[in-house]
Amino acid sequence: METSQIRVTRVAPRALGIGAALLIAGCGPSQSGPDTFRGLDASDRFTAGDSGRRIGPAGSPPPLSIDAREVTWDELTPRLAEAAGGLVVEEITLDRLLAQEMDRRGLQVSDADLESERDWLELTILEGTPRVGSASDDLVYQVRQRRGLGPIRFESLLKRNAMLRALVRERVAVREEQVQLAWRVQHAERLRVRLIVTPTEREAQAAAGRALAGDPAGLELRFTELAQELSTDPSGARGGLIEPFSPEDPAYEQAIRTTAASLQPGQIGPVVAIRNGFALLYLDERLPADGVTLDQARADLTEQLRRRQERLLMDELASQLLAEARVRVLDESLNWSVRAGQER
Repeated sequence: METSQIRVTRVAPRALGIGAALLIAGCGPSQSGPDTFRGLDASDRFTAGDSGRRIGPAGSPPPLSIDAREVTWDELTPRLAEAAGGLVVEEITLDRLLAQEMDRRGLQVSDADLESERDWLELTILEGTPRVGSASDDLVYQVRQRRGLGPIRFESLLKRNAMLRALVRERVAVREEQVQLAWRVQHAERLRVRLIVTPTEREAQAAAGRALAGDPAGLELRFTELAQELSTDPSGARGGLIEPFSPEDPAYEQAIRTTAASLQPGQIGPVVAIRNGFALLYLDERLPADGVTLDQARADLTEQLRRRQERLLMDELASQLLAEARVRVLDESLNWSVRAGQER
């Protein structure tokens, strides 16, 4: 049997499983409850038992039966290890390293800390969706289901997050200039633009020429159609329309922000180089400030910034710990899963 001395390096967000975009993507209405496992169709051929038995080692009572014929742990365990063993190795490795670091610093996680993590994770999942009683519970459960976060892994996730947060908390510092920038980004003037992205500058220049040819009154329509036809950006399907943004928002490339800020509604800007090609912008409109003052927004913005810093520092610490860990995989099936995960 082949064994290996490995370094587990791919940690966040996979092992943590708490990146908001990753959790929310693809969520829809829940189709099953916590006591039912559904197969490839809508039938109930696969059902959970009610014994409450947990997974045990080879030689333990059989975990399931098929048409009254038992399946042993010897048959099931290697397949479980191949299917998800690498992920579990990362999680357990990080759990143990974090516990060691907490002990070293004399820190502990309380029940209140775990409950806070539960609330925060559920708020993250539900962000941007209406809170309608059981519908919210269904959405949270479905996200957990898609991520394989059953009772054991979910509780481990909460404790892992709580430990990471406790370990980075003293390094978080929100500065006044950060709060002011966040206020301008969220509440000051924003720009609504349409965008065409092409692989080459020549293609972008050609698109500009086609958009500007003809009646000026039809410029927006021509730009929209060209975005649908030519743009490699995901916004192309929407005629190049992207979410309104502040010219000070660092989430957008400087070339995009500078060009958009220099335009008046109804104008096309010059072709600019960006990370994934060349961009052509059309300014649709300038949206005025929403009237929320800095003092009114300060508390919420400070909390947002603090959480964002924590998230970055938590991912950084988790990656560092796993990069330095030495894990010797002794089981052949588990070793296959670990190696397969490292190659992806």
